[in-house]
Amino acid sequence: MVQAHVQLMPMRAALAGLLLLLGACSVRPVMPPEPLPPVEVADTSPAASLLAAADSARARNEYSAAGRYLERALSVSQSGEATVLYRKLAELRLEEDKPRAAEGLALRALREAPDHPQWQAELWTLVAEARDRQGDEAGRDAARDNAERLQQEP
Repeated sequence: MVQAHVQLMPMRAALAGLLLLLGACSVRPVMPPEPLPPVEVADTSPAASLLAAADSARARNEYSAAGRYLERALSVSQSGEATVLYRKLAELRLEEDKPRAAEGLALRALREAPDHPQWQAELWTLVAEARDRQGDEAGRDAARDNAERLQQEP
């Protein structure tokens, strides 16, 4: 009986070594995450030409026309494009010195936003600016905190 126990010891050591070796083989290298695609309106979208017209009108300081183009673009936008259009409207409202409307539109853009931390951080920064212009310091700080947290995500 003692002799059988002595013979099992080397086999146990070999088995333990084999298990360690197999365990080491299962470790995969950590790969950096692939960059997220940009959040944008596709060139082939029905909303693309309206967005271009809005950008052109905005460049000419024709804010009312730019707003109408963006609202029309929202009505024909495809899945995932509303967040871009709401953001553009929010930026336009800030230029028009309408921070309350800008905040609401930026929050709407956040509700429509894809799982894209950088995009969401930019929207929170827009919310922070709108709240700051309204004199809402606590709201501004909370929005900035959200933006900073999202910017730290991979």
